[in-house]
Amino acid sequence: MQNEKIKITMFHLSSSGSNNYYLYHAASDTLRSKYEIELLTREQVQYNRFIDHSDVYITTHGEYSSNYDKVNIDLWHGFPLKGMAKMDHQENTSDEHIHAHWNKVDLIMSYSGLYNTAMNACNGANISQYRITGMPRNDALFQASSRDRLNELFPNLSQNNKVIFFMPTFRKSILTPEKLEGAKDFTNIFGLPEFDRNEFISFLKENNLSLIIKLHPFEENYFSKELSDLAGDSIHVLSDAKLSQQKLDLYDILGATDMLITDYSSVYIDFLLLKRPILFLPTDLHDYQRNRGLLLEPYDFWAPGPKLFTQTELLNALERFTFDTTWYENERNTILKLCHSYQDDQATERIWEQIDQYIQSNLETILYRRKTFQNHKQMQLQVKKTIQGIIEQGHLSEANAAIQQYLESNSADPDIFSMNGMLHLLNGDPQEAIRSFLQGHQHFPWDEDLLYNLGYVYESIGKLTEALSFYKKSLSQSLKPEMTTLLKNKLQELKL
Repeated sequence: MQNEKIKITMFHLSSSGSNNYYLYHAASDTLRSKYEIELLTREQVQYNRFIDHSDVYITTHGEYSSNYDKVNIDLWHGFPLKGMAKMDHQENTSDEHIHAHWNKVDLIMSYSGLYNTAMNACNGANISQYRITGMPRNDALFQASSRDRLNELFPNLSQNNKVIFFMPTFRKSILTPEKLEGAKDFTNIFGLPEFDRNEFISFLKENNLSLIIKLHPFEENYFSKELSDLAGDSIHVLSDAKLSQQKLDLYDILGATDMLITDYSSVYIDFLLLKRPILFLPTDLHDYQRNRGLLLEPYDFWAPGPKLFTQTELLNALERFTFDTTWYENERNTILKLCHSYQDDQATERIWEQIDQYIQSNLETILYRRKTFQNHKQMQLQVKKTIQGIIEQGHLSEANAAIQQYLESNSADPDIFSMNGMLHLLNGDPQEAIRSFLQGHQHFPWDEDLLYNLGYVYESIGKLTEALSFYKKSLSQSLKPEMTTLLKNKLQELKL
């Protein structure tokens, strides 16, 4: 394995502006012949049994951290505009934990010196970790094909209309309904004190405007009814699922936008590169500053566009921008220069150059870490074989003690969950065995042994329907010939 290519694993969690999506697709043939590069979706991550075998991980949301010494590269998912981690007023994670995570990161790609300062206030990293490159997704803003791709998503979109995107910051989620950020009035999607839907739609039609609403993926379900009610000839709803179905990312079409409406979302920092109008709806600014926090103050300076608080103000500003795009132009250019050291479409090239240089400069260390990783895996395997032998000899207390000793210096893995479950089963406690196997399955859904063991326990207590279900799942995921044969025979027996 020492002669194998260095393996780089990247993560693609959504289609709403994925830096990894663009970085992966921009990798040259030379890089692909030099390195083994993979881009994993959320589901692929969940079912990838060899994810800890990579040498380099590139993340955008802190979505993976190996227990072993690896190369970790962070692209993040936007300019740090709002309080995060150490700077989030509602953050519960300890500074020690935050520092531990970011200390493991080797490279942090950045927009500018200002990005370094703002990001570092949140994560407490070291300036030596940062590389000013720009971000991959912003390269896509300059694509000439943006409007064509937008039309693919919305075939009924009028070719003569100006396009407005409404992209507010993340507020509410089905997943975390108790977390409050700001005090937005959720009686309408814009957070305005009063909103006349018919008047708004009439205004769009009269001014040849098309509005596309794109919420954060977590919020799409929360506002599903309101989005459905608003959708029509002049208002279109864009979801993460719709983008994924068309094999597109948000930034493939964002370049087709004539105007952007937002509040505190850092998408406007990226949109500045297009030098087009931006409108702001900070309807709960003071509450948002208090319970989430903004890194860049005063808001009036850092938000280079009209701040609007009523429907009338919003419509008047939209109307003005339809014939005067120079309104707030100087303010936009000021913030553009502060936030973006580069204003071109070459970020991916700069980033791959940084990654390549770092790997080659540290190649000996990376290969040494790989060998250490392999040796540790072999050691774990031998220890677990010994524990399994103790179980088979019937020394259950000794086996339990050995498992606990193993966990003092190793993380739980599928084998440990399986052996722990078998101990409970041998001790006459099938329900506790099921709990152990299910817990292991939650962490390692790809493991065929845990699924087989669940089928075995359910069969042993006479629940054949459940047993058949888990046996079938195990068979569908099995990569072990002996297990596959065993499962086929078992299923044949139970069907009889």
